[in-house]
Amino acid sequence: MSSNAPFLTGTWYPVARVADLRENRTISRQVAGLPLLLGRAGTPFVLVDSCPHRGLPLRYGSVSNGQVRCKYHGWNFDLQSGRCLHIPCLTDEQRLQGVGERIGAQVLPSRVSAGLLWAWLAHPMRPQPPESAASVLPDPFDRDPDVYVERTFQCDFDQAVIGLMDPVHLPFIHTSWWWKQPDLHALQKETRHFSPRGMGFVQNDHEIPNPAKPYQLLGMPVRTEIGFELPGVRIELIRGSTGGACSLTTLAPIDAQTTRVHQCIYWTTPWLRPLRAPIRRMARRFIDQDRLVVEQQQEGLRHNPPLTLIDGADTQAKWYLRLKKEFQRSLEAAEPFRNPLAPATVEWLS
Repeated sequence: MSSNAPFLTGTWYPVARVADLRENRTISRQVAGLPLLLGRAGTPFVLVDSCPHRGLPLRYGSVSNGQVRCKYHGWNFDLQSGRCLHIPCLTDEQRLQGVGERIGAQVLPSRVSAGLLWAWLAHPMRPQPPESAASVLPDPFDRDPDVYVERTFQCDFDQAVIGLMDPVHLPFIHTSWWWKQPDLHALQKETRHFSPRGMGFVQNDHEIPNPAKPYQLLGMPVRTEIGFELPGVRIELIRGSTGGACSLTTLAPIDAQTTRVHQCIYWTTPWLRPLRAPIRRMARRFIDQDRLVVEQQQEGLRHNPPLTLIDGADTQAKWYLRLKKEFQRSLEAAEPFRNPLAPATVEWLS
């Protein structure tokens, strides 16, 4: 069912919440098997967590004044540029020869959007990001989230993405009292209209006939638009009669069998601020329900069984795999990505 590569390169991945970064302190992350060192030196930075001398992870060193000093031999590197600033063992003659000037720690292109730090994972045919990149979210949501939840899923990237976009698991997995509780023996037909957009697709704006209780906080009626973009970005824009909100779920592969999920919630209604703590608990509960089922799924997938995607309920999963395949093909052919999808109406019971 999955496409050829476990995850895409030549694209952006989220690595951390910007508000969690501190001066002279670092955070270790791994994305697509690559160890990273994150932090803030005036502005956020992303380094490959490996000294170019003997490979010791730089996270074991000390950080001060915008520099990191490797624990092994004391080499100093600029956190923003990666440039080697000092090698204690060099003689005066070696310094005159410019030995240190030819050495540097690897820096990844990075940017800040939606309150998250994103790192560019290069592909040989797409080593650098576009000169300009649109914000992940529209105003007024392009900021630090009001609620943030981060979780690690013990499953591969494809299964995490497909599980989170699946529209028919909701009545079976999300059974909290504050979510919708349909009659499992009388599920209702859902009809949704979709359009291709960018490197993904969007479920066109529509009214939610029976919204869950958290949605009702925005005032009835409630409308929503749900978009997906490669490699793993799901954006739900929600509008009620008294305010708006946005749910951003974005994923990054840690390795071939582990995925990090960033769940961000934003709102425009000031009176929701006192409810931040209970909404955070709800978000944690919701994402943990997804995490549990995809991790249980791995017990069956371990035996490599044949899998089936059906029309309607699994159409979005099919689109994701098709988009991913086309993205890979366009990179290998050195061609611009062209969205292969067409407008469609999709139906399922939920």
